[in-house]
Amino acid sequence: DTRVDLRECLIIMEIEELTGFLSPDTRVDLRRLAVEYVVGLTGTPEQSEFFLANVGLFQALMKLINNPAVQAYVYKALINLSCNESLVGIMVDQHIIAQAVDAICDPHFDAPDDPCRLLANLTRAAGGSQWLLANCAARLPQLVDIACKGKHFNARGDFHHLASVMYNITQTEEGRNAMVGEGCLLQRLVTFTRFEGSDTRRVGAMGAIRNCAFDHEKHDILLNRPVDVLPSLLLPLAGPEELSEEDMDGMPDDLQYLPPEKARDPCIEVRALAMEALLQFCALRAKREMLRARKAYPILREYHKWEQDEELKEHCEKVVQVLIADEDPTADNLKEWKAPAMPQ
Repeated sequence: DTRVDLRECLIIMEIEELTGFLSPDTRVDLRRLAVEYVVGLTGTPEQSEFFLANVGLFQALMKLINNPAVQAYVYKALINLSCNESLVGIMVDQHIIAQAVDAICDPHFDAPDDPCRLLANLTRAAGGSQWLLANCAARLPQLVDIACKGKHFNARGDFHHLASVMYNITQTEEGRNAMVGEGCLLQRLVTFTRFEGSDTRRVGAMGAIRNCAFDHEKHDILLNRPVDVLPSLLLPLAGPEELSEEDMDGMPDDLQYLPPEKARDPCIEVRALAMEALLQFCALRAKREMLRARKAYPILREYHKWEQDEELKEHCEKVVQVLIADEDPTADNLKEWKAPAMPQ
């Protein structure tokens, strides 16, 4: 059909013209209008397919990531488009991760939370995490330091999404080794599990702990000082219930004599990640005995009564069943024996 062919030609011409307006040589006002228009094309997952079909336009947009006049719009567009796995791959190949890290580490950057969000999105994909670890591993301590300092590093940002980056990279073995290696960067994130000002920060920190707990050889580091993640796993599950002296004998100080106004973490994802980590720490007998000695059970007993989510109640039951069981002297690994039923 001639009309269809003509329409396709006009669309191609419009895309080529739009791509031309994104050139660094274009007048600043026209370039800004073009980028604003492009942002409007990035609002839905379906629209991201348009950029896959027009990679030249997408590449022209990425080249403007360090252009001060349109930088904020470019970050917004890339954040929106990072929902598409194929576009994430293109961004990784074009070293957008390095650009984002540079922006985050610049104490004078105008909107540092934008590159933090983009970096969090890009590292959700295994390829993004692997690229960061392969090319920016030396900057991980700086990123963790910035996450800890927050507005004291750059008053223009909160940096909550850096916790999400650490959650993402610890899904890989290389990331877990980096976070629980020399200096144990994870230790600096542990306190964020109690950060009331941001669900994102709490989820990111708890997720990183949960991921590292899957490496059973790291349990000695994670459950002993100076790291000692156990109080941070149990505190979000602890409520205002008054416990007996017997219940608290051996319990970490942070969990004893909690005030009447103590509330459990309202974020279901935080509670779920804490339960998953606790279950991993039950894998080997020595750590199960440690959880018993440090009185994890009374906290979980009261938490189970409070929790309304059925799936989380089931997770809690699994951990409790393990903790109340008599140990099989012939079995060390959790998979080698069957726990008793949950007490009613």
